[in-house]
Amino acid sequence: MSDERSTAAAGPSDQQLRYAAGVVALLVAGLHLFHPQYGLERLVILLSTDPALLVSHPRPIAFVLSAVAIVVGIYLILFGVLVRPIYALGMILVLTYLVGYFAWHLTGHGGFLPGRMPNYHGQGPYETVIAHLRGDLWARAAILLESVLLVLLVVLYRQES
Repeated sequence: MSDERSTAAAGPSDQQLRYAAGVVALLVAGLHLFHPQYGLERLVILLSTDPALLVSHPRPIAFVLSAVAIVVGIYLILFGVLVRPIYALGMILVLTYLVGYFAWHLTGHGGFLPGRMPNYHGQGPYETVIAHLRGDLWARAAILLESVLLVLLVVLYRQES
């Protein structure tokens, strides 16, 4: 009985952390793949109407490809292929999500892209980010899950060394 208590007090096992990271990663992939405005459905619409629109509207292709990359990464880790590099790539991807979200909104919805004018909705950049996070449960869930995934990947990466 004391062995069980000492193990529980020590924290989750490596396997439990990997499973937790896998579940959170699948949730993050699902949020991006099935995003109601920028997921797979929107990508199919853009590709079938005018693929050139992907230059000024890059989020659908980025969301779908990154979701696929997450699923491939999980698959590789399940079979023990390139585990540490996959954790590192996962950290880079999650940081890209987090930095990308804030960069996108701080620049007026991608105002740096060709064919897009900055749109801050009559607010300052920071107020725009706050307003979007307050009004978008999907974005809040994604930011939260991405942050949790980043922490799990950092822990797993360190344990693999």
